[in-house]
Amino acid sequence: MKLTIGEHAGFCFGVRRAVDRAFACAQEGRPCVTLGPLIHNPQEVQRLADAGVHSVETIDAVAPGQTVIIRSHGVTPDVYERCGARGIEVIDCTCPHVAHIHQLVRDYSRNGDAVIIVGEPEHPEIVGIAGWAHGPVFILPTREAAQNAALPDRALVVAQTTLRRDRFEDVLAAVRDKVRDLTVRMTICAATGKRQQEAEALSRQADVMIVVGGRNSSNTQKLLETCRLRCARAYLVETPQDVPAGAIRRTDRVAVTAGASTPQWLLEEVCARIEADAT
Repeated sequence: MKLTIGEHAGFCFGVRRAVDRAFACAQEGRPCVTLGPLIHNPQEVQRLADAGVHSVETIDAVAPGQTVIIRSHGVTPDVYERCGARGIEVIDCTCPHVAHIHQLVRDYSRNGDAVIIVGEPEHPEIVGIAGWAHGPVFILPTREAAQNAALPDRALVVAQTTLRRDRFEDVLAAVRDKVRDLTVRMTICAATGKRQQEAEALSRQADVMIVVGGRNSSNTQKLLETCRLRCARAYLVETPQDVPAGAIRRTDRVAVTAGASTPQWLLEEVCARIEADAT
């Protein structure tokens, strides 16, 4: 069996930065909580909880004396305001790429102009971005959504950082047909683009493609979509136990990639299981 691991598999810069800072807080003995799960990987979230860094869903759940860690997805401005009003210390781990989108949206919409965000409406990154707009916001996950939306004559369009580029271009084409004065900012993260391109190349050459990551991770699901377009035997694996029994043969060419929220230790454990289980 030939096993190839993607060079760009696993943690992106923003996620690594957030996780490192959270574990540093735990080592310092600071009472910290994250606002929502720090990353979309249950195993790493559990490691953080074991270290003493737990997740809460709302500011109201933050106890006196606790510090709030803002995850890499970013948050709406009112979160900072509410923390300030209560005297809660904040460690802001918003990914710099996401923070840049916040600034783009805030500055463009200062006079009430509309913002179009291409991505998943319920994703925390999208919710956070939308909160920085001063005017109307349109969240478009698909070309069909764009075609059906009553879009204005003037707007800024940005993308969820983990979106597949072909999906963004598809939605953008429909938006261009409807918005006369359109300002486009390509905000898909470069690391995401490299990971998707690499996954596409690997899946073209592999008999079996393994995508390692949390099932609730948006970018992991997009990697899986990319791989399944080119490799019939593409599998999503969250833990080593999820490696499909009997699905991999010693004669197979196996390629492995991982989502941006997948820690290195988990990627290595999955690869060890693949090698051990190949028939």
